[in-house]
Amino acid sequence: MVHAFFNPAQAATFNEVAPRKDSTFEVSYFGIHGLAHVVRTTLAVSGAKFTSYVPEDWASEKPKKPFGVMPTLKETSVDGKVVEIAEGDAIARYLARKFGYMGTNAFEETVINQFVSSTNSVANSIFLKYFSAKDPEAKAEVKSKLLTDTIQPWMRNHEQHLADNGSNGHYLGSTLSLADIVTAVQISMINGLFGADTITEEKNPALVKVQTSVLSTPSYIAWTQTDSFKTLAAANKERIGF
Repeated sequence: MVHAFFNPAQAATFNEVAPRKDSTFEVSYFGIHGLAHVVRTTLAVSGAKFTSYVPEDWASEKPKKPFGVMPTLKETSVDGKVVEIAEGDAIARYLARKFGYMGTNAFEETVINQFVSSTNSVANSIFLKYFSAKDPEAKAEVKSKLLTDTIQPWMRNHEQHLADNGSNGHYLGSTLSLADIVTAVQISMINGLFGADTITEEKNPALVKVQTSVLSTPSYIAWTQTDSFKTLAAANKERIGF
């Protein structure tokens, strides 16, 4: 039987709901930022109404997810139509397209996707290598290699591309895109894990300006003042260190 998330029977409803911006959203994930950080940030920046759902018994809910993992997104339109999406990257791109963060044509969308893919590859390396190292000595070695071989090249390349766009806080033109959001989240993770002096305004002014343009969005600031965000941030710091 086709999983409900992928059932072609929901295509008409999905295509009707996809362009609408007045829905409410529920993000299912653990009570930390983690792999839902970009999704929640995209929703917050857009000013959308959303809640975070943290399963009390993940073991019992896990088999119900199409890939046995989170995050997943549940969207409910104002007239009660419901669509659900799995996989953080797919969710982020869906939301970015909905709220106008994927450019205005195929070229712009592809440019944005290239920057997003580049940044995601670094994030994936950090998740796979840094968090899999168990003892302090191994973690220190992995940390050093990640910084030299993965993070610093990403910083140099993206700093240059941002400079080519005028160092205006955006990757493409002068408007917010998913590429900006993903980089803002990545900078928070890198500085949290590798030290606050890793990416700085003095060394990486264009990158820092991107983060500032995202995190200074009024609706994002409003979200950071909520109990939901504060709970997530506190748990993230306790469990992951930043």
